[in-house]
Amino acid sequence: MINLVLKNRLHAVLILVISILFTSCGNEVLVDNSREFEEGYWEVNNTFATQFDVNDTVNNYNFFVTLRNTNDYPYQNLYVFLKTEFPNGKQKIDTINCPLANVQGNWLGKGFAGVYDNRVLYMARKRFPLNGPYKISIAHGMRENDLPGILDIGVRIEKAP
Repeated sequence: MINLVLKNRLHAVLILVISILFTSCGNEVLVDNSREFEEGYWEVNNTFATQFDVNDTVNNYNFFVTLRNTNDYPYQNLYVFLKTEFPNGKQKIDTINCPLANVQGNWLGKGFAGVYDNRVLYMARKRFPLNGPYKISIAHGMRENDLPGILDIGVRIEKAP
């Protein structure tokens, strides 16, 4: 009987330790916003935008473009224009190549049933230069006006390990 009680307590402690380890391994997320395109395609004039406040100019952050695509997307990659508006009014525009398939035509990212989630790193271990409100907007930079197979687009910013 005593062995059974000790065994149960040992299992409970082991589960608690494992839970703490798994929850502490994740990176702190500052922003994780996206826009869904219910029609199943991304129109050229349908720009994603998000705003957030920054109070940390000391730590490094990783910046990602997030997107979901289906088998209906006809290209291997997606070019986007990402505009950052800083608290002092200055702006920066980056052109980002988001690879969605390899050269053999196999989709990248995580997914099943023809839907794939991608997280494309566009800046690693960067600091915010100023405290205050930031705005990020994303427009697609492809030649086709309406992009079939793009379900959503977004941005994720997390504290770098």
